[in-house]
Amino acid sequence: MKKLYALSLGLASLFAFAQQTISFESSEGYQVGDINGQNGWTVTQTSSGPLTNQVVSSEYAKTGTNSFKNAHVAQYQSQMVPIFGIEKSFVPSLDYKSTTLSYDFFAPQQPALGSDFEFAAYAVNPSEQVFDVLLAVGFENRGYIYLYTEKNFSGFLYANKTWVPNRWYNVKIKFTEDKISYYIDNELVHENANVDKVNIEGINFLHNNYKGDAYYDNITVTNDVLAVNGVQKESVKVYPNPVDDILIVQLPQGESVERIEVYSFAGNKIVETKSENQINLKHLQAGVYFVQAKTKGGKTYTSKIVKK
Repeated sequence: MKKLYALSLGLASLFAFAQQTISFESSEGYQVGDINGQNGWTVTQTSSGPLTNQVVSSEYAKTGTNSFKNAHVAQYQSQMVPIFGIEKSFVPSLDYKSTTLSYDFFAPQQPALGSDFEFAAYAVNPSEQVFDVLLAVGFENRGYIYLYTEKNFSGFLYANKTWVPNRWYNVKIKFTEDKISYYIDNELVHENANVDKVNIEGINFLHNNYKGDAYYDNITVTNDVLAVNGVQKESVKVYPNPVDDILIVQLPQGESVERIEVYSFAGNKIVETKSENQINLKHLQAGVYFVQAKTKGGKTYTSKIVKK
């Protein structure tokens, strides 16, 4: 059974290098304030629109001056699962055989007074128009560190490690073709087989809104081989993205559109048009959707879009 976050997926960001570190500094193009839309990050969508208090902050930093603040959302009650925070997707996707993800975590409040703060990596399941969570690491409010080591929140266990407030911790997850390894402060805390063998489409940082805030810095992505399926996704262009009303779909040279279909993340077809290279989305609510362009030659191209 899938546990789907109430989090809208964001604009893709192209990783042109084998390694990139995101430290939320002005030198990387970040500004202190609302992180939504900055360098491809998107925030949790609510019935009133996207959260506005998930911010680039200068309050704490492991290095430099800034970090991401995963802030408590006062207007909402506590949640059963972590859903409030941010997401970033990768195009090309990250190869499951040769990727390392790491980040620094800090929470100033006593653990028992705070939320559960959770990082997750996910893959998109295009046939079902949902995403599968591949793994998750959480700093629990009782001071424990937990892992979900199997797809869609299976394989729960506690690492033989605890955490305390006012101290930075580094989390590193290394993917190889055969196994996935988890490190806390460079100490190996768990290894398991890489069973799913699917590429990593994106990451998110969420909390369940009990109390308190957490800060993240130095998010590092190392990917030795860029994923082939991600490159294929780039062969179709959709623009403008984000879109207000008319979305244009540009297929590779020599291919023509048979129909364009737009799906919600729940898998519901919202709208379609036939034999055109554009579709009017003016009536859609703000959010994130899948667009499938089906060609007269029988191919299907899938892209994510943001409706403003």
